[in-house]
Amino acid sequence: MDLGTSLVKYCLCLFNFVFVVAGIALLGFGIWLACDYSSIVTLLKFAEHDTIREYGSATVIEQLGYVLIALGAFIFLISFLGYCGTIKESRILLGAYAFFLSLIFILEIVLVILVAVHRQEVEIESRGILTDSIQRFYTTREKANVFTVTMDIAMAQGKCCGVNNFSDFNSASQFQSNKTADQKIPIACCKLDGNPLNFKPVDPVCITNPTKENSNFQQGCFDSLISTLSDNFNMAIVAGVVVA
Repeated sequence: MDLGTSLVKYCLCLFNFVFVVAGIALLGFGIWLACDYSSIVTLLKFAEHDTIREYGSATVIEQLGYVLIALGAFIFLISFLGYCGTIKESRILLGAYAFFLSLIFILEIVLVILVAVHRQEVEIESRGILTDSIQRFYTTREKANVFTVTMDIAMAQGKCCGVNNFSDFNSASQFQSNKTADQKIPIACCKLDGNPLNFKPVDPVCITNPTKENSNFQQGCFDSLISTLSDNFNMAIVAGVVVA
């Protein structure tokens, strides 16, 4: 085996070994979250960040655990095939490794092409899915699930409210069931003081009496996202191809 071939072999081994370790770490951490979330909650009680304490519910942590298990298992499987196949110089293992990498590559390229060609249809479909998700899954921070946490962070950071605007929450069954009687919008829709993730409204009455001055209740997050993507659309396509 010449020097060039050896260099490629051991670089590939090192690359995949790193991802094998990362996959095992994600898998192990995900199992820990799913099976023993009480210890995580105990640790979170010592966190200084208010958001972490409030969102450290068993449901959110357990759901996050399942996501990490799936992601860790996927990374581990592909990297393990590459690592063992390279060490053993097994055509079968390397063939399986190449197949999965090729499949991922093709799917990424297809996704980029579909988004570019069917951009308007993708926007309409995505808006509909997100609006339906708010109606079905969004709830109050006290009863927060993974979707609620994600949506609250997006609204706080993006200075927006709902997918279309605040009216999305009028049809959110779980939010309507769990909110206080006079609450009209989530606190994440308010204009926030300091770090957005502290969820401290500039105006305390914002959730019951939203206005343009104290909230972002008329600004939909989807329109803000589309505007940002439109301004950087060509760069996003190039980035997608580069990642693939």
